[in-house]
Amino acid sequence: MFLRLREELAKSLRSSGIRAVSPYKVGIGWVDLAIPRKRVGVDILDGSYESCVERLTSHPFRDVRIIDENSLDEFCKEFGVTIKVDEERLDSPTAYVKAIEDALAYLYITGEVYEKEINYRPLNTTLPDLKRFGYAISHSKPKLNPEMFVCLTHEGYSAAKKVILRRVEMFEKRLRKLSNPESYIIALGMSAGLKVSKAADLNDYDLKSLLSFMRGLNEEKFRIDTSLHPKVALCRFLIDTALNGKAVKLAQTLNKLGLAFKVRNYSPFGHYLGEEYRIAREAIEALMKFSYAEIPENCLKEFLALAYPINHSDVYSIMSYSGEFLRNAEKSGVCRLDGSKIILSDKFIDYAKVRLAMLVEKVIGSLS
Repeated sequence: MFLRLREELAKSLRSSGIRAVSPYKVGIGWVDLAIPRKRVGVDILDGSYESCVERLTSHPFRDVRIIDENSLDEFCKEFGVTIKVDEERLDSPTAYVKAIEDALAYLYITGEVYEKEINYRPLNTTLPDLKRFGYAISHSKPKLNPEMFVCLTHEGYSAAKKVILRRVEMFEKRLRKLSNPESYIIALGMSAGLKVSKAADLNDYDLKSLLSFMRGLNEEKFRIDTSLHPKVALCRFLIDTALNGKAVKLAQTLNKLGLAFKVRNYSPFGHYLGEEYRIAREAIEALMKFSYAEIPENCLKEFLALAYPINHSDVYSIMSYSGEFLRNAEKSGVCRLDGSKIILSDKFIDYAKVRLAMLVEKVIGSLS
């Protein structure tokens, strides 16, 4: 499987004196390996070729490589490395070892948990031992009235990563079965933050239902992370709105595989903020590698033209990309462009909701 192969490739490259980063964050998800000094991006073909290409080309690499079983030897010879990927025997662990593994996986996926309110039994029962082994520590963020949170140490993170790797390998067939264009879109949305929470309920995706749904959204839902690739930003919007129910359902399925957990979220001061699902990055990577979904470029351009101006009066950063759709909005009389500045009328929000409903219908319709 690609996860074990990339671990061996990265290890061999580092042993030969080549700095290798694995996995490597790019505009759309991750690629399996990067050699920063040479600006080389490498992805292992294990499912969708289109997915490999899209992720590699979302970053300004000087050279990109897609490795399959036919080109692996050639790649190793070029960089002077040898690899040997052994299949690990998965013996049945004792109840105690399984509890340790479950607790490690829980902390790996959740990042940290509020120590006063740990509601995951394996972590509750093994936390003293995890601390004694040097796998977990307690820490606080504020200096006044500190509240303690539990997280993994470096050694704990390394041990937990192996647990997650084994789980992804164990459930590889299930993950491949879950992979399809819709789950690709959902996984891509989840890749921005590795979490999702219950926020909306929509079962019908005809235009009438989408129009009614969009009209009920408050402006906060249109706030997008401008640092994200346009396709990731749109997919994040989808899983927080129209596809939220399906995203939560996918998170629940991953939860049954031990690759996602439902957690209670707390502020650094211990204030309860709500519940959310947090998902293992490796599971998201697998879903994105095994499948693919294309979104027309014009949909991405229009999405930015509709969502970005709601929270930004200066549209210079998207003008070259979404200018056509900004001018369409201006022609419709819902905004006015003044250089790189945009002045919205009271009708812009309603216009954006109608256009977004039409856009979402087009994107979701293309997945079936």
